[in-house]
Amino acid sequence: MTDRTDILVRAPNWIGDAVMSTSFLAALRRRSPDAAVTLLAHARVEPVFRHNPAVGRTVAFGARGGLWRASLGLRRERFAEAWVLPLSFSSALSAWLAGAGRRAGYGSERRAFLLTDAPAFDQRAFRSRHLVEDYLALLGPAAAVPPPEVFLLEDEIAWAQRWLAGRGLEGGEVVGFGPGATYGPAKRWPSDRWIELGRRLKQRGARVLVFGSFAESRECKEIERNIGTTAVSLAGGMDLRQSAALIAHCRAFVTNDTGVMHLAAAVGTPVVALFGSTNPSWTGPWGGRHAVLSTHQPCSPCYARSCRFGHYDCLRDLSVDRVLAALG
Repeated sequence: MTDRTDILVRAPNWIGDAVMSTSFLAALRRRSPDAAVTLLAHARVEPVFRHNPAVGRTVAFGARGGLWRASLGLRRERFAEAWVLPLSFSSALSAWLAGAGRRAGYGSERRAFLLTDAPAFDQRAFRSRHLVEDYLALLGPAAAVPPPEVFLLEDEIAWAQRWLAGRGLEGGEVVGFGPGATYGPAKRWPSDRWIELGRRLKQRGARVLVFGSFAESRECKEIERNIGTTAVSLAGGMDLRQSAALIAHCRAFVTNDTGVMHLAAAVGTPVVALFGSTNPSWTGPWGGRHAVLSTHQPCSPCYARSCRFGHYDCLRDLSVDRVLAALG
C-alpha cells in the first residue's frame, strides 16, 4: 500500500443495500478521517449518497458499459485502496480496472483473484447477521455501529412541507405505505390487505401516501382508488430524494421488505416492516424504533421470488389487526 489516502468505494446497486452501506461509509470515515473518499455508484442509487459527509465525491455510471468506462477513467487517480461492497464478479473487476493498490471485498463468485483482501464468503454465514454488520466486518472489529443515514437538505424538507400543505396534509396524521417489492411476489403483502389497512386508518382520520416505482404505479394507483380520497399514490411521480423528504414527514411507514423500507428508517421515520420469504435479522430496518412483523412459517426464510408451494401463507397470515396494533 502507498502512503496516499485516496480511497475508492464500490457501492451496492440496489436502493436498500445502498442505504445500509452508509453505515460502512461512516465507519470508514472514522477510521480514515483525512482520506479522500470517492464513491462509484450506479445512477439509480447515487441520490442516496448526496450530501453525505463521509463521501468526498460520487462517480455515477449507467448501463451499456458505463461501469467499465467509469472504472478505467478512475485509473489515473491511483487509489491506495478500494472497498468492494457488492458480491458480484463485475464489482471486483471494476476495482481492479480502477487500479487500486489494495482491493478488499468478500471472495464470492470466484473473484478472489481480483482482490488483495478477500475474506472467505459463505452465504449461510453472510445471512446470519445483519447486512450492515456484513459490510462493517470488512473493516475489522468496530467499537460502535453507525446507523444508516440519508442526509436531507433544509430546502428538501421545506419542499416536502409545502407539498403537503398544498394538499391539506399538514398537521394531521400521515402514514406512508410501501406496497411494492422488485424482488417478487414472495415479498409483497397482498393488495387487498393494503386497501383494508388504508380504509381502517381512514376511519381514525389518518391520510395515506402510497410510495412506489414507476413499475409499481398500477398497483399503487389501485390501492389509492380503493381506499378513497384520503389516499394519494406517488408511485412513479417522485424521485428518490423527494420520496425521502416526504417519508420524513410521515408519522409511520408500513412497508414490505424493500428499498423504501430502509430509506424510511434512514430518515428517522418509525417503520412497520412486513416480512415473508426473507430474513429480518439480515435485512430488517436498522434501529430500535421499528416493528418487524412475520408469521414464522416453517418454510421461511426461503429467499425465493415466488412461493414454491403457491400459497404465500408467510404474508397472507399477517393480519391487518397486527399491523394496526404495531402502528399504535
